[in-house]
Amino acid sequence: MELFNPHGHLTDDALKSFSVGGPLTELERLEIAEHLDFCDECLMRSIEFLPEDALLTPACSCRDTLWKRIRQRAVRVLTSRYATAAAAIAIAAGLWSFNIFGGLVAGSAALSNTARYSQRQSDFSEKIEQLDRAVSDGLSRLNQLFDFGGGPAVSQTNPLQSQGGLSS
Repeated sequence: MELFNPHGHLTDDALKSFSVGGPLTELERLEIAEHLDFCDECLMRSIEFLPEDALLTPACSCRDTLWKRIRQRAVRVLTSRYATAAAAIAIAAGLWSFNIFGGLVAGSAALSNTARYSQRQSDFSEKIEQLDRAVSDGLSRLNQLFDFGGGPAVSQTNPLQSQGGLSS
């Protein structure tokens, strides 16, 4: 009996013998089982050859309870996703209705016009300039420290010291 057709799929005779327990050797059964493991087309065709008592129907269907749980989960995900956004919108609308945001804008504008604000701004500018001067002085000193061409003259009397080595 031929197990495979020229296209590489199982023949109807092979599927029929495999499903009803016909005369097949162990090697042929193994080849058919391996082919059914990776070929979906032959697997679907093999269902046609199964006897009627091989296909069992479940005692109770879980379709109704499963769809109910899927719907409940979808509602839960939807509400949790949009509940936070709705709460944020409600809080912003409440603050807007009490004119909190308008008061903040008016208060900051009034603060910027005061003499105290201008004094703070000038003090801040002075401190920034002092910090800039201190940083540039420190960087110039660091540059002088590592500037080998313009640094202090190296003593030519001790050659090890001029090369940066240690004397022993």
